Amino acid sequence: MRRSETDRIIDEAREACGRNGFLLPPFARWSPQEALAQPDALRLMAEGGLGWAIAEFQPGRFPTHGLTVFTLRMGAPALVGRASGKLYGEKVLVARDAQVTPLHYHAVKTEDIVNRGGGRFVVVLRAVDAHGRPKDEPVEAIKDVAVVRVPPRGRVVLEPGESLQLDPFVAHAFWAEGGTVVAGEVSLVNDDATDNLFIPPLPAAAAIEEDAPARHLLARDVPALIRKAAA
Repeated sequence: MRRSETDRIIDEAREACGRNGFLLPPFARWSPQEALAQPDALRLMAEGGLGWAIAEFQPGRFPTHGLTVFTLRMGAPALVGRASGKLYGEKVLVARDAQVTPLHYHAVKTEDIVNRGGGRFVVVLRAVDAHGRPKDEPVEAIKDVAVVRVPPRGRVVLEPGESLQLDPFVAHAFWAEGGTVVAGEVSLVNDDATDNLFIPPLPAAAAIEEDAPARHLLARDVPALIRKAAA
């Protein structure tokens, strides 16, 4: 993916958030140059993996198999199991109409997926065992204040304002229908590098082709900026 494309995708995601009344914090608007002047903020962003991420689940197919993510807050995974500290995380997920995030599960994280506005958000559920092998049995989840029970690969549709609680080892895929969706993820603190388990596994993220100066800061840019600030 080219840098000019990631910038354009973030422009679109910010516009979608604004249309649906979800206001992002100021650091969502930072350029790398603006972030470089904030070394303490960069450190906090690195600790929590905060900022923008562009997921392209199939190379070259972002419009149909991708997701735009902004991590607003995230504690340290080492805090899991303790009684205090930032034990939670929050993300914004912007999915274009019919754009699919493939089947994946979490071994540690419990999360709520919230449709914060736009079209419908369709979530497919599949139970997996401790090794990530799909099980042919019904799946239970909590939709707002109701327990829903669906068959393997069953769908739950979230209208704007509705949410779905997903427990560990409940694999899920999702996409938007009827327009772009601004979704939220409210969860236990988690480490995306170790607790986003895709079925089948995904290849490593490709490098970004720097075809233009970056206008927007990606979370993956932050470590290099910290090194530059320290030089």
